[in-house]
Amino acid sequence: MVQIEARSIFSPATGFILRGGFDFSCNPYVGCTFGCTYCYAMFLPQNRRPVDDWGKWFSAKRNAVELAQKQAHQIAGKAVYMASVTDPYQPAERSLMLTRGIVEVLIPRQPRLVVQTRGPLVVRDIDLLKQFQRLRVNVSIPTDSEHVRMLFEPKAPPLEKRWQAILELQAEGIQVGICVTPTLPIEDPDSFAKRLAHFGPQLLVCQSFHDAGGRFGADTRDEARELLTTMKWGPQDHGQFVERLKRDQTVYEGESGFFPPS
Repeated sequence: MVQIEARSIFSPATGFILRGGFDFSCNPYVGCTFGCTYCYAMFLPQNRRPVDDWGKWFSAKRNAVELAQKQAHQIAGKAVYMASVTDPYQPAERSLMLTRGIVEVLIPRQPRLVVQTRGPLVVRDIDLLKQFQRLRVNVSIPTDSEHVRMLFEPKAPPLEKRWQAILELQAEGIQVGICVTPTLPIEDPDSFAKRLAHFGPQLLVCQSFHDAGGRFGADTRDEARELLTTMKWGPQDHGQFVERLKRDQTVYEGESGFFPPS
């Protein structure tokens, strides 16, 4: 871990965050030790290390909470996405508590806040999250298979712990979105679709791998693409799964699913 001094903690939204209607993004960390093989963030300018090192490092903005205290007035009532290039509830957050500190600072300002994570640690902060009037926690569950998860995101939390986190958030009246993003190979599409519908998320998003067409920007690592091919999961399978989901609930596809809570 490297501790860095940041100049700002709320950045003007860009890319799909801006197109989705957000005003700012907030990233307490740079890099992510979950290190998912498909993560688009490894290709973005914030990552100045080799792509092959993704998941082996992260930097903590040690002055993040102090900056949030100074700059929070700028985002009062605005739409904020936490986080666009890292996971705010990666393992280090358990002790560093930068995300928790920022969230606490934001409560009096009441932004329209989306927290994007695959970390069950988010339930630690339910006491703070439930104080927001317009908030949604998006939890990433890209497959129904632990075997598949271990292949694509071996250092990320087990799927069942994420489902349990969703239950705990919903029990406290917190809006939850489920992001099947990117949609990884699925063992039992019908059962997975039924489980997603049973949980009744306020938002359900599906998305295939990022493809920058060889241009710099959000993209997917070649190794992840090759792994997907070997597992015989392609665009047709993805499309059929999305159509199955639509039989039970509204489904947003790709970037259209990333927008602030109303």
